[in-house]
Amino acid sequence: MNTARVPGTAVSIPGVILAREHDKNHLAKECRRGTLIRVRHGAYCDAHEIHVDGPESSSAPREKRNRELARARALHSQLRSDHVFSHTTAALILGCLVWTVPDRTHVYQRYRASGRSAEDIARHRGKLSPDEVTAAEGLPVTSLARTVVDCALTLHPLEALVIADSALALGVEREDLLKMLDARPGQRGVRRARLVIELADEGAQSAWETWVRYELLRAGLPRPVTQMPVQTERGLFHTDIGYDQWNLGIEFDGLVKYRTDGVRPGHDPAQEFMDEKFRIEAIRRAGVTVERASASDKRDVRGMLARFTEHMPPDVVKKARINPLLPPA
Repeated sequence: MNTARVPGTAVSIPGVILAREHDKNHLAKECRRGTLIRVRHGAYCDAHEIHVDGPESSSAPREKRNRELARARALHSQLRSDHVFSHTTAALILGCLVWTVPDRTHVYQRYRASGRSAEDIARHRGKLSPDEVTAAEGLPVTSLARTVVDCALTLHPLEALVIADSALALGVEREDLLKMLDARPGQRGVRRARLVIELADEGAQSAWETWVRYELLRAGLPRPVTQMPVQTERGLFHTDIGYDQWNLGIEFDGLVKYRTDGVRPGHDPAQEFMDEKFRIEAIRRAGVTVERASASDKRDVRGMLARFTEHMPPDVVKKARINPLLPPA
């Protein structure tokens, strides 16, 4: 097994307390007090390592992520047989972005689980070569490439694209992913998985940016560029995604950057707002139209796309057809 640290990741896995090593009455008391949280059968974690300050809309996904990472560490301590964390669980451990944090911990194991197997574990069977297994944060995981391919073959394309985008940014090579798929001729889902990998883009900086791009691609519109450069009087700026041939930039508005400490400790939302205002004004004065998207647009994708296509040539819009390999998100 290789031991590798994925470049650019900052994953912190909570420590766990195993019931078999502590007084059960004491653990129960601490859970009632709220200082401990049960992350799976026989395993607990300090509450401060799970909870995240901030509005529920932004803290809940991060808390769920912390729970899954803690559950993986707990499971690693509890399993007696050889195992390798895989799929979305491996993606989290390796530092990838995910669209949805899994409700079950994914592992490769050689033996078939009994009917009494724990419901919070998703066990997979399959052959892993030595170069498809690595270690991250002290846990055995599938390599970044194997993780992306497994996710592309089994997840909804949007879920897989979010992971593939961030994996490319972390250094995985697209050609390596495609070669790995070529070694699985005839396997179910290969065609869709190949499309996901071909559409992946390391320029995506958030899962929501990937979602906007996914909706454009699903609608059959031309592939946008990520981090579209715009030279302005104030210097070089970038839009999240865009079409330079039509001078159209698209920005995803995440509310977190407008909250105190939302991006980093000491982050000033008022200064962020002013910087963003000046940046967008400079981009517009440079002749680029800026359209915005937000999480609320998920309720009306057609309306969001209409705002974008208003700035595209009519013949391009008319030719657009829904891609059958990309189902609704």
